[in-house]
Amino acid sequence: MKKVILLEESQFKPNGEGKVVFKIPSEGKIFEEKPLKVSETELNIPFEYLNPIQTLFYKFYKGGNALVSAPTSAGKTGVALIFFHNRQGRIVYTAPTKALVMEKAREFKKLFGKVDIRTGDIIEEFKPVRHKVVVSTYENLVLAFRNKAPWTQDIEAVVIDEVHAILGNRGQIVEELITNLLLEGIDILALSATVPGAERLAKWLQASLFIESRWRPVPLIRDIKSLKEFKPWINPKELEDKPDRDTHMALRLLEALYSLSNRDEKVIVFVPKKSVGWKMLQLANREKLEIANETAPFEVERQGWEIAFHNADVPKEEREKIEKAFREGELNKLVATQTLAYGVNLPADKVLIAVSGFYDRVTKSWKIFPDVLDILQEEGRAGRFGIKDKGYSYILTYGAKEKPLQDKLTKALDGDFKPFIAQQLEQNLSIDDLKAEVINQLALFILVAYLHRGEKFKDFLKESFSLKKFVNSEAVQQINDWLQEMGYIENSKLTPKALFCLKSGVGPVNFEEFLRRSLLPIPLMAKLRPLIYTKRLDSISYFLKDNERFDKEITQVRELIIPCGLGCFKDNTDQLLFFIEGKTFLFSNLSNPPGEYSYLGTDALHLLRTLLELRKMGELNLTNLELLQVVHSLKYGLELPFAPLGGIKGIGHIRANLLKNYLKTLSVEQISFQQKVEEAFQQELENEQNLKEELTKLLIDLRRLTEPKAQREANIVVSLLRRNKNSLLVDDKILTTFGLFLFGRRALELKKQELLEEVLKD
Repeated sequence: MKKVILLEESQFKPNGEGKVVFKIPSEGKIFEEKPLKVSETELNIPFEYLNPIQTLFYKFYKGGNALVSAPTSAGKTGVALIFFHNRQGRIVYTAPTKALVMEKAREFKKLFGKVDIRTGDIIEEFKPVRHKVVVSTYENLVLAFRNKAPWTQDIEAVVIDEVHAILGNRGQIVEELITNLLLEGIDILALSATVPGAERLAKWLQASLFIESRWRPVPLIRDIKSLKEFKPWINPKELEDKPDRDTHMALRLLEALYSLSNRDEKVIVFVPKKSVGWKMLQLANREKLEIANETAPFEVERQGWEIAFHNADVPKEEREKIEKAFREGELNKLVATQTLAYGVNLPADKVLIAVSGFYDRVTKSWKIFPDVLDILQEEGRAGRFGIKDKGYSYILTYGAKEKPLQDKLTKALDGDFKPFIAQQLEQNLSIDDLKAEVINQLALFILVAYLHRGEKFKDFLKESFSLKKFVNSEAVQQINDWLQEMGYIENSKLTPKALFCLKSGVGPVNFEEFLRRSLLPIPLMAKLRPLIYTKRLDSISYFLKDNERFDKEITQVRELIIPCGLGCFKDNTDQLLFFIEGKTFLFSNLSNPPGEYSYLGTDALHLLRTLLELRKMGELNLTNLELLQVVHSLKYGLELPFAPLGGIKGIGHIRANLLKNYLKTLSVEQISFQQKVEEAFQQELENEQNLKEELTKLLIDLRRLTEPKAQREANIVVSLLRRNKNSLLVDDKILTTFGLFLFGRRALELKKQELLEEVLKD
């Protein structure tokens, strides 16, 4: 393996000015060259010059696998294009999030023409992969390999972006992907942020080239300060409640934000936990600043673009609006959790990173949160290439000493490379000590090993990074025994149960929990919760916990799942039922369902496919009508009898539940997918004024809106009914997907009414 280190004194400007300064450790020398001009190469890429990291990759990559470890925005996309150059077979780019995949798809379409996309959208799967270039999320590429999708047979090269995701709790999926690619002999380019022990990763990848970049396109100026240097933004004595630790931190962070930045500068404040971020926004709201978030754990006074909070609990629509506003300059002050550092690319002029710390007397060392790798990733957002000459990072410590923190940052990359599974197994060598999530991941990994190697499944495990040392460990043996005992493996072969798990992605632990719940007297959606395996569904409680009505409403829901035991509370089944029952409608601070509840549409379609598979296996007895209800119910947060209300185009969760509550006042107990809107609301559409008055009253009484807000909402809902009066009460995408599952592409030839009749024939 050739290792090349790109040094920090390298320089680059878009006009080609600069220098590429690097060393090759095996030769013990430092070299200096000019950035390469693209016209002087055989490359066909949309740059005039290659930047330093691209220049080195072009110069030294001669084929095989490679690892490039570099700070954020160091030009890794250009490296991927060089890697893809002159490939005859299919080439694949894969990344951890749909947002990153779609971003790259847009870029690659300009370069390669047509591109196939695999992000988990079910409709994609009915469009055959026809083109040379495929962009995919990790999970969808892994599922394609597990199911031996035809388009995987001629893959020649794969770029794995953000490969450091292997260190997080989704690391198992990245390990599975890399292990499979190594065994298949497919060329890999792994692109990583700066991580500790990257050389070990390079060796596992069998890399012929490892480039470690210490150069940044925009130089970073780092300043570590104590947050206590900043006075509170508001005098704590002026606050109604006695301030807690989060409030104190938020007050000083707001002062730091406005004292360390100019009005027109783009600034991101990274907070160590979401409670601090919401507290900052609540304090800004108190002072009548414009708040971009519509959905918050408090009533927003003034909507606008002065400040926003970006985190996983913010509804998808709102997050995308906030990202767009920050990117385009309408919004300049953004508070965020560390999830933003690993997601969409939003460069800023300055980043402020709040670091909470304490001295651990047991280990006699300073503990900090976020950890140093997260801090380095967050710093990657500082600097706008081609706009500002420098990026600024202010690390603001709270409860941590500046000197120990500086030492930790300096030594951050000297540690060992430990993927998530390896970390868990090193700490816990027995199944009794492992979390259910980890057991689930290990069980799936072992099933994958059997899929690829049968009775020689250990050969697959030996090729992985984490399990090669633990092939004969107690934990692996116990999980293997459990899989056999539960009927997933018989005579070293996978049973239908195992194949179901591999095809659907549902882990064996989740599947067994579903089987257990299917026998209990609990609501149907509570039984199905283990099958919605990618979602935590924990955000509703956070948004509503301080509301006086919440305890009463959540208690009513929890009573429904008492027979289920602790399992239904650990995975937030109570919050899912709260959403399905439409109780979120009662809380006016929720303009949209929070967090993961705001984008359950794709999960609903995956659940539909899973349920159809279970029905084939004889593990489920639901009619097509009931399946249609379940999917609409999950996507829109509606009780099963009123699920068809989700079929009103543009209705959304809150407004659909307003109509549900209205129908209940008329003693309507359910509605049909085969009704048109004008049939379900015939009298109401004949007397719109009366309907507006009734809806307004419900919004005031149940949702506690002011009369003007209630009237506006009522007018919008009536307008939606009028606009859709000739439409069936069924979601187009759900119906089309259901039809595709049942009838294949013939479903696309049927009109909506015909397709619905075919689906409901059962």
